[in-house]
Amino acid sequence: MAPPFLPRPLNRPPPDARGDRSSRADGPGPRQGALSEARLPASDASFELPAHPLSVGAARRVVRELLTVWDVPEGVRDDVVLVVSELITNALVHAGGTRIGCRLHRTAERIRVEVADEITGDAGSALPVTCRPGPEDPHGRGLLLVEALSLGWGVTLPSDRAARVVRADLRSV
Repeated sequence: MAPPFLPRPLNRPPPDARGDRSSRADGPGPRQGALSEARLPASDASFELPAHPLSVGAARRVVRELLTVWDVPEGVRDDVVLVVSELITNALVHAGGTRIGCRLHRTAERIRVEVADEITGDAGSALPVTCRPGPEDPHGRGLLLVEALSLGWGVTLPSDRAARVVRADLRSV
C-alpha cells in the first residue's frame, strides 16, 4: 500500500489554484505514472501534497527528478530543491490547511517556484517575512535561505480563496 504522503501527478494544478491563473499549470491534463514516464511540457509542472511533514521529503524527491528530466545543472537543482523544501516547510508550519500545491515554471534564464497553501484558523492572512534570528534560535532561517539563493521572492494573496502563494525565482543555468 502506498504511503498517503505521495504527491499527486505532476502537471495538475492544485484544486485550490484552478481559479488563479498565477498558479495554474499550462499544458495537457494529468498523467498517471512515474515522472520519467510522464509527458511533461518542457517548461511547466505542478503537483499537490497533503499538509504533512513527510510531504517535504516527497516534494524534494519529485522536484529533483523533474529538474533532472529538464536537464537542469546539478548546482541549480540543489538550490531549487532547497528553496522548495523551505517554502513547503513554511506552508506546513504557518498555514494550517490540508493541502499544499507546488508549481515550477522554467524559462531559458529562470526557474520560478510557487508554493500555494491554504490559510485556516488563526493563521490569518499574514504575509511571510524574513526574520533575523539569534544564534540560539532554532527557527526563522528559511526565508533567509530563500532570499540568499533566489533572484527574488514574493507573496500573492489570491482574491478567490484563503491562501498564500509564495514564489521564488532562481537562475536556471
